Amino acid sequence: MEYRYDLTDNNLCIEESRISAYDLDENEIGNCSNCSAMLVSLSYHFVSETNVVVTRCVSCRAFYANIYDLEWSWIDEVSLSLLPIPITISNQVINDGKELEKLSIKKLQAVFSRGEIEALFARTRNETPIRQYLYRARKKYKLFEEIFNIQLEL
Repeated sequence: MEYRYDLTDNNLCIEESRISAYDLDENEIGNCSNCSAMLVSLSYHFVSETNVVVTRCVSCRAFYANIYDLEWSWIDEVSLSLLPIPITISNQVINDGKELEKLSIKKLQAVFSRGEIEALFARTRNETPIRQYLYRARKKYKLFEEIFNIQLEL
């Protein structure tokens, strides 16, 4: 089964089904299979006799669906892909601080770490960003464009 997630309305999509969240609490759920950093819950869904918790890694930004039985015993973890989010802004190319500030912080957090976001804003203010964070953020520009259809040129 293919698991996808809609960040706009917190719907979990499994095959052709869209499942609404019954809770949006943020809790520490466990450790990332990819990098061992902390996973934080984004939403909770009831799916055919199971509880599915959508999580995001605080470090590598990977998304997972953690599946539990009705008594909250862990069953499985599945990688999630994100659905593209349509955004209506006048400029689909972000190349200055004013345009960057128009973007929702949630959209930036979906792809970039806190340090990377700070480096992007520092760059637009002609401050010296932490080079390592700016380098990592630039490597994620293509992913950001694929998800949100917005090109970053900072």
